[in-house]
Amino acid sequence: MSAEMVVLLVLAAVAVAGGVFGVAAVLRRGAERTTRLEADPTTPRVAAEVHAGEEQVLIHLARALALPSDRDDVVYGQIYIAGSAGMTLKLASRSEIGRGFDAEVRVQRTRRASLAEYYVLRLPGDESLHDGIVDLDGRIADALHGLDPEAHVRRPGRAAVV
Repeated sequence: MSAEMVVLLVLAAVAVAGGVFGVAAVLRRGAERTTRLEADPTTPRVAAEVHAGEEQVLIHLARALALPSDRDDVVYGQIYIAGSAGMTLKLASRSEIGRGFDAEVRVQRTRRASLAEYYVLRLPGDESLHDGIVDLDGRIADALHGLDPEAHVRRPGRAAVV
């Protein structure tokens, strides 16, 4: 067998292995997404112990997330701040038939700090919106760290970030 033939066989084997690896990575990513993103009003997607008052946490989140605060300021599928009640910040996506994304950030005072928890209450089947929701998880965690760099932030499926 000539040297050229060996090189071609090695290159073909590397190409096949790369293709198999790529397909496996895409399938694994798809499986992770379906298990990671679901509506669950009992389990927070982000929870943090923040050393600040409840109102300070809500105001900081509203500013840091920089989301529009009026449904008319967004197009179909975009997330906006739908309002607040007590120590709860309500988030939603624009939906013409009332089946969009609904979420809440609930803040309560504990002995040592404020506990901020982000819950997804309703999740539409719109895959493009799912990417925005996953991004929102990270933005909420980053905003809480921005307010309190020592905040203990927990996200399901991820290691705790201190």
